[in-house]
Amino acid sequence: MKRTTLVLEEGLLAGIRREAQRRGCDMSRLVNDLLREGLHRRPDRPHPRVRLPVFSMGQARVNVADRDALEDLMRTP
Repeated sequence: MKRTTLVLEEGLLAGIRREAQRRGCDMSRLVNDLLREGLHRRPDRPHPRVRLPVFSMGQARVNVADRDALEDLMRTP
């Protein structure tokens, strides 16, 4: 077994200590078990892409390449 150093949030460390005491094991054993469980739950493939609906909004009211026309349209109430 390899040794390593983990930097944990205070609340997380306290939770690990409590859970290890509750289970009657040391923190290393608990962290190993939790990491193993987490790695096994990881999905093997990425989530499917979400398809968003597309709506036809008709023709553009202005040529977006024409800065003056865009500015005029934005100033029109």
